[in-house]
Amino acid sequence: MRTTLPGRAAIAALTLTAALGLAACSSSGSGGGDVSDADVAAGIEYARAQLAKYAADPEFTLEAEPFPMRNIAGKTIFAIPTNSENPYNVAVDEESKKVAERYGATWIEYTNQGQPAQWATGVEQAVNQRVDLIILSQGIDASLIKPALEKAETANIPVLLTHTILRGESLPAGLEGLVDATTDAPLAEANRLTVDWMIDQTDGEGNALIITSNEVPPAKAEVAAMEDEIAQYCPRCEYKIVNVPVAEWATKIQSEVQSALSADPTINFVLPIYDSMSLYAQSGIKAAGKTGQVEISSVNGTPAVLKIQQDDGIVTMNVGESIPWLAWATMDQAGRMLLGYDPVPNGAQQTPLKLITADNIDETGTPPQPDKGYGTAYVTGYEAQWGSSEQP
Repeated sequence: MRTTLPGRAAIAALTLTAALGLAACSSSGSGGGDVSDADVAAGIEYARAQLAKYAADPEFTLEAEPFPMRNIAGKTIFAIPTNSENPYNVAVDEESKKVAERYGATWIEYTNQGQPAQWATGVEQAVNQRVDLIILSQGIDASLIKPALEKAETANIPVLLTHTILRGESLPAGLEGLVDATTDAPLAEANRLTVDWMIDQTDGEGNALIITSNEVPPAKAEVAAMEDEIAQYCPRCEYKIVNVPVAEWATKIQSEVQSALSADPTINFVLPIYDSMSLYAQSGIKAAGKTGQVEISSVNGTPAVLKIQQDDGIVTMNVGESIPWLAWATMDQAGRMLLGYDPVPNGAQQTPLKLITADNIDETGTPPQPDKGYGTAYVTGYEAQWGSSEQP
């Protein structure tokens, strides 16, 4: 299916409708028709101004009620990641486990391969084990496991959904009462920045392959944000969108990228909405013989992807989210729930973004490490909220 977005057309009627498990499909569009050099220059100026906002180490800005995190000692947390084969999911949960154990709680990680039936089984296991909190981590579509969540509700086990609901959006009405709290995800803003980077690097002449996974709850809104950024600020840019379900990343992304580059030799950017996709996208660029001609810009700051960026430069920018910061935000919300405090409303933990480029990537370590490159403002900030980890 194909669609063209003229000028600054509205993005509301997003045409990607692939459902869970649907084979890869694509659409395409452009920033607009006839435009002036002044319009292009204005878009470049805007993009560079946006990028500059995220160049420095972030500050801790959360304002919330303090509580004694040490009182979670003896509690049990059961975490279900979206997919245990995704290095980003694994890294965030590993850091969350460190924080939980530092304060005396038990962390149980439920390994799975990203199938909704597995998520449901995990919830049921948590209910049977009478845990104190269930965490649905990093992108689970909770609407697909409502019967299991109803069992958790009956058992009075609270559920925390992390990094899935986009910043500024509300929990879907169908999940009210089944999901008790969230941590939000600034993924729409982050993916706009990948477009801004393309605008900057190509002087407003970008031709992008956007890779998405429509079954991930925030994915369609993320792509809509990218399309809107192109429509508004890159009138000479073109793009194509390809959908690859999460379970097929390892088998389909490389071939989709290689085929797209062969079909359109003018493509100069690949924009995966999640950077773990880059592990396979970079192979497609190499297979197409386009190393040095096609760049990748993406979102998350997964250390394995940062290593690609550091080693061969195919990934030229990553909109990083500090993995430990996300973990501490998860545990802040978890601690409040475990101890009967009100969670931070709308999951607004104020987790930040930072651009990782060739100029600062070595700050993340050699090879890159989860706990480097973003400063330590979150440690000071959360410890002030939580108090001592020592038991009285």
